[in-house]
Amino acid sequence: MVKKRGALISHKQILRITKPSYFLGLWGGVITSIVAVFLLVRLLIAGELFQGMISAVELVLFTHLSIGVLMLLSVYLLRKEHHCFGGSIMLLCVSIIGLTFASGLMIGPVLGMIAGIMGLSEHEKLIKHHL
Repeated sequence: MVKKRGALISHKQILRITKPSYFLGLWGGVITSIVAVFLLVRLLIAGELFQGMISAVELVLFTHLSIGVLMLLSVYLLRKEHHCFGGSIMLLCVSIIGLTFASGLMIGPVLGMIAGIMGLSEHEKLIKHHL
């Protein structure tokens, strides 16, 4: 439990505070992962993947998948009280990298950046409740 000037904040209140950034980040990570899996399936059906040496398309596809998984992992950290700050920073960094690679049709990383910024402000609210 977290102390708030003599009162206790329940876990439900903490989840309520982090709910908006959680859902935005979750949607961003899901969109990025779905686009990466869609590209993987399309390229597998076309027979363009895994034909000997690793190509640039395979590296970019692996990068897109990694960005989607890391976004989902950082969103998971947003819901943990003591990892809210780390999850927000991780989500911001991964989203900036995803925006650079244009993964998730650029919608996923933009949602992730907004969620990371909101997560930092929500972390500030949690810190104020501790004091």
